[in-house]
Amino acid sequence: MRRSIRCVTVAVAAVLALAGMVGVSVAAPAADAEPAARDYGTPTAAENKTCPYTGQIPVKLPAVASPVGSSVPGTAGFNLPEPSVDSSIYGELCMSEQALRSAREGKPPAVLVLVHGITYGTYYWDFPLQPGTYSAVNALNDHGYATLNIDRVGHGRSDHPLSALTTTAAQAETIHQLIGKLKDGAIGGISFDHVTTVGHSYGSVIAWFESALYNDTDAVIATGYTDRVGAINALPLILTGGPAALDPVTSSEPWAADPGYLQVRQGSRNIPALYHEENADPAVIAKDNELANTVTAPELATFPEPEYDGMHKNITIPTFTVNGEFDTLVCGANQQECSTDASQTASPEELEAASTRLRDWEAPAHNSASCFRAAAIPDAGHDINLHRNAQQAFAQIAYFADQASGTAGENVDSYRASCRTEKPGVSDVLPDTTRLAPPIPIDGVGPLGDPQGIPVG
Repeated sequence: MRRSIRCVTVAVAAVLALAGMVGVSVAAPAADAEPAARDYGTPTAAENKTCPYTGQIPVKLPAVASPVGSSVPGTAGFNLPEPSVDSSIYGELCMSEQALRSAREGKPPAVLVLVHGITYGTYYWDFPLQPGTYSAVNALNDHGYATLNIDRVGHGRSDHPLSALTTTAAQAETIHQLIGKLKDGAIGGISFDHVTTVGHSYGSVIAWFESALYNDTDAVIATGYTDRVGAINALPLILTGGPAALDPVTSSEPWAADPGYLQVRQGSRNIPALYHEENADPAVIAKDNELANTVTAPELATFPEPEYDGMHKNITIPTFTVNGEFDTLVCGANQQECSTDASQTASPEELEAASTRLRDWEAPAHNSASCFRAAAIPDAGHDINLHRNAQQAFAQIAYFADQASGTAGENVDSYRASCRTEKPGVSDVLPDTTRLAPPIPIDGVGPLGDPQGIPVG
């Protein structure tokens, strides 16, 4: 009887989430984490790379989570009560061997917390196929940064609690806890003084949400995201998912009985919503198909809200966006806002200089104190890490991190003292009213629900 009541509770929560109802959701405690049987191929091996910690990291989730935000600084994304539901996140703390030696001597590198989007996992940032080309972790470790690459709660090897607990606000709260643990030395026994968050797609939503609440990192870098997501363009991606209980990849998992968990169908990744065909390797798309992960109904229901309520005006740390030139989801109608005349050989400085249109389009959503900057990656779609010029994207991320922080945090104070370009004003606390609707027309997606856009060999 108790089990039946719990299942009904989960079903009701999932239906409410799918309907997009904003309010307070109450859920039962999380189930115990179960080890995933799937091999995601991370962390990848690389010369001079070491990972002093891989495994579960304890976190707590809010038992009652409200996604409601506010344009009043310091009040956005309010959560009640304090996080109290035990959960865990799988993480991989990696860096170069030299950086680890320095860390053991009391001189740790700055660390980048890598937050993946919906239906992805650690493999997005540390891609196991041709990692010399497609692993952001390896590139950023080589550059001098440590990385904490995670499976978010409800994904991959992390705990899969009741799906009703996995709102955007709850996801942001877990990232905040990871940041605190890194600073306290609770992950790998290294106390990191300097932390920057780097998100992709929905991971960027979470990173900006966390920053709007706490402003507790050196900087925040979004990729595959702006404040105006073309939600209709995202439908082909969303519609590739179905109940996890009915998918052969996940049907045997104990959490799959929760109807709020959706699993992406294998073979559905070859869509323009993710890739720009001319610059994508079919073998990479095939590997992405193989590793495709879950999404929860509450994530889908709660991610758009911060785009319109002015929440991101609460971010007062350095903020950056890096998008693909042909990202059909976040670059406005016909991807015009990410247009660039830069080439795949352009330097990070040149890419930023060629991306003034993207910067000017997105800047009204941000506080002047964030010193918002942007760059578009030529010939790339939404998954900038998984295109042939992925190294160009990684170099851009490192460039922005260097500017605002540095591999040892040496640039934090000087950058913040000099980067503000506008005087603070009332626009810093009011929602952006210059873009009241998602971009139209619908473009670059093909028939709704039809994932067959790019041939995969």
